[in-house]
Amino acid sequence: MFSYLESQPVNTIRTIRLVVGLGAAIAIAFGFNWPLAFLCPVLASKFLATDKPKVPFKTLGNIFLIVVVAFSSGILVTRFLLPFPVVFMLVTLILIFWLSYWSHSGGNEFVITMLLIGFTIIPLLALLHQAVVIEVTYGFIFSCLMALMITMMAHEIIPDKPGTSYVNAQKAAQAERNLPKQTRLQLAFLSTIIIMPVLSMFLLMDLSNAILVLVFVAILAQKPDLLVGIQGAKALLVGNTIGGIFAMLMYATLVMVPQYSFLILLFLLLFLFFGKLIFSERPLAPLYAMGMTTVIILVSSATLGNADADEKFYTRIIQVAMACGYIIFATMLTRPYLDKIQTSAP
Repeated sequence: MFSYLESQPVNTIRTIRLVVGLGAAIAIAFGFNWPLAFLCPVLASKFLATDKPKVPFKTLGNIFLIVVVAFSSGILVTRFLLPFPVVFMLVTLILIFWLSYWSHSGGNEFVITMLLIGFTIIPLLALLHQAVVIEVTYGFIFSCLMALMITMMAHEIIPDKPGTSYVNAQKAAQAERNLPKQTRLQLAFLSTIIIMPVLSMFLLMDLSNAILVLVFVAILAQKPDLLVGIQGAKALLVGNTIGGIFAMLMYATLVMVPQYSFLILLFLLLFLFFGKLIFSERPLAPLYAMGMTTVIILVSSATLGNADADEKFYTRIIQVAMACGYIIFATMLTRPYLDKIQTSAP
């Protein structure tokens, strides 16, 4: 097995690692089905569907501790400040701006995603019941822990070949760190003004049933410079349309053959197909990573439940479409501001 891998191209090794790692995440999530179990493969894909090098064990441990502290802090902030809406919104505004600035400064994308999700969904869930917040927090933290462990094991079992180049990933990270401070502040401000109207509306109108929209908006708004304009809008639409089509096909197949072993097999084939596209030289490769994540979210979140799977599945498709539509609309409105940022940047 290992001698076979050593003779394979780098992208083939990465594809096999993605299939093995995400296959294990799906099998564990559907086998044990704890609260928010579907997030385990979603979070694992953030590490495995990338050409970045293996994350050291110490760094993975630090990431987990940051997530635990962040969610615990989110609960405390929500509990004490939610009764004071003006103060709460001001604190939330500062937190989202800080996370956005960190994102545009080359911060760890996984950590930033976790913190954003925590600081946006916890206040919304607190409007329902405090017990719901605790259950979601435990489920989220455990899903994060499992995703980190699976990522670590996948890299140990299927490591990159010695001498593997990570030039592209290093160049991308360096480019973000080299952005002038003023540009990073302006991009962070842009991300914040895209997120805050949605968060405010959700809190004021108590739209907890559409929480997936808020999560997608918070994640997608972190890269407004990539999404703005016709090409960015097209990329967002194509990526999520690909995911939606595959999700509907998979869901229809699982309805006909509702068996655990068949579900695992179907996901393995899906990961193999998308893995070959993600780790290719095609210009649309990043879109396939987005599409695969959409499939995991739609199929897993709908089927990992007790009832109403059909209703949940199609509701989530509508919610993803709404989130994409809002992001495209918001980035189009803010395009003059972004153009000004890019013009002033050296």
